[in-house]
Amino acid sequence: MVTEVDTPVLIVGGGPVGLALALELGWRGVKSTLVEQGPGTETERRAKANGLHERTMEMCRRWGIVDRVAEVGFPSDHAGDTVYATALHGYFIGRTVIPSANDRKPPDSTPEIRRRCPQYEFDPLLARVVMELGHTTVRYSTRLDEVDQHADGVTARVTDLASGTTTTVRARYLVACDGAGSVVRRSLDIPFEGRMLDFSLSAVLTVPELHVPDELAEGERYILISPDGAWCVFTSVDGRTVWRITIVGSQERLDPASFDMAGAVRQALGRDDIPFHIDQILPWRRSQCSAATYHAGRILLAGDAAHTTSPTGGHGLNTGIGDVSDLGWMLDALLAGWGGDRLLDAYDLERRPVAIRNSASATANYQGWVDNSGYADVLDPGPAGEECRHRVGERLTSTLHSEWSSLGVDLGYCYEGSPIIIADGTPAPADHPSEYIPTSRPGHRAPHAWLADGRSTLDLFGRGFVLLRFGECDVSGLESAAAAVGLPLTVVDIGEPDVAKLYEQRLVLVRPDGQVAWRGDTLADPVHLVDVVRGVGS
Repeated sequence: MVTEVDTPVLIVGGGPVGLALALELGWRGVKSTLVEQGPGTETERRAKANGLHERTMEMCRRWGIVDRVAEVGFPSDHAGDTVYATALHGYFIGRTVIPSANDRKPPDSTPEIRRRCPQYEFDPLLARVVMELGHTTVRYSTRLDEVDQHADGVTARVTDLASGTTTTVRARYLVACDGAGSVVRRSLDIPFEGRMLDFSLSAVLTVPELHVPDELAEGERYILISPDGAWCVFTSVDGRTVWRITIVGSQERLDPASFDMAGAVRQALGRDDIPFHIDQILPWRRSQCSAATYHAGRILLAGDAAHTTSPTGGHGLNTGIGDVSDLGWMLDALLAGWGGDRLLDAYDLERRPVAIRNSASATANYQGWVDNSGYADVLDPGPAGEECRHRVGERLTSTLHSEWSSLGVDLGYCYEGSPIIIADGTPAPADHPSEYIPTSRPGHRAPHAWLADGRSTLDLFGRGFVLLRFGECDVSGLESAAAAVGLPLTVVDIGEPDVAKLYEQRLVLVRPDGQVAWRGDTLADPVHLVDVVRGVGS
């Protein structure tokens, strides 16, 4: 039997990016259909992402789920330290201190702190909120079989794997969030450019009780060193009893059937008398790749379907949530009729360079801890070993600083060259992985500042365009131009001198995703401005 359905947006893939897109669209009141080949939202304790960075938490703030993320995430009193050692019961080498959520304050540049939340908790939370909003039809155990694109939309054929029922889905737009092996991307013959770094092997463990020496305690992750270099990372997944061990990559594929994972766990623990259970072993490839384009007509790519990255830095999932931030308002604008076709070009031109940048940063982090020089004496109990461990500890804490502190990567990206950003000719601030320099320069994230009423400036953004006005200026021409084409625009007057100084110009136009579209002291051509930022003019 063949059935037919119509939907504004078809989302292929029910991982965190697909669910986040459904949530973002639902928050905007946009209906969608999500198809996922798996039988449900993933709840198995897999070796996947568990770090939600500041920009992702700002999105959670928009959706009103920050407290719910905290509830299912790491215990708020659990420290986030990275410890460098020869084993959990071995020699101490160094430590990067990262306070617990209870002790950590947001940076001056954001109202949110980064949080740890394992993906097997984060994904179901997103799914619950999607269901609560009620704007998304979620079809699990549903396989995408075929996609056909035409001038007015996309027609997809999907099959319910339980019943065998085939459904024809007609959508205005299709977004592929179906992972690195994306069926949609491959059906479009879009090249996946970049490089494979190596093969790795991870295992998820249950360790009922793990007590380590005081000098090595309070670690969220342990990078373990042998005379040959860093050989594994031992990471807490839930802050309690679930751990992940990842064997540092090899140019040869590691076979789970023949690899002695239990022996590797005992080596990492540094003792043979600590009970543990290996719940799952997962081989995977570490890569730095990006699709050659993120859109083909009305089909768009997001998340791992568009880009892959080494997990060193945790930028994979977070970059995918950034795709959602950009794409959500653009699809809303197109479906509402006030957005132009250049929005789809802008999505590719904005997000692809950011993904390539973030992936390169992650690879640089990884190369920092696979450098195997200078470790020969690390296990020596005498003075030579002490000197070696001290030297290695100083090098690792310095080299890997940007892996644990990446505010510049998370907040400092810019949509330079986007056709819907009006540049003002000013130079961009330095782009450093760890250091974020707030700026209202067009293309950048509008800076956070606390307002007199207790809100962040970020709380002003999301639903539509916002014109921040610092001082007297007639903006009626812009309001009229926006109203004429249906572009949602709110004018917000801000009198705080410190905020005005931060934003630099008297007028700053901010997009629904919180990126600055234009700024200036006067409005010369409001109609042209509106047409450019909504993807119609040039």
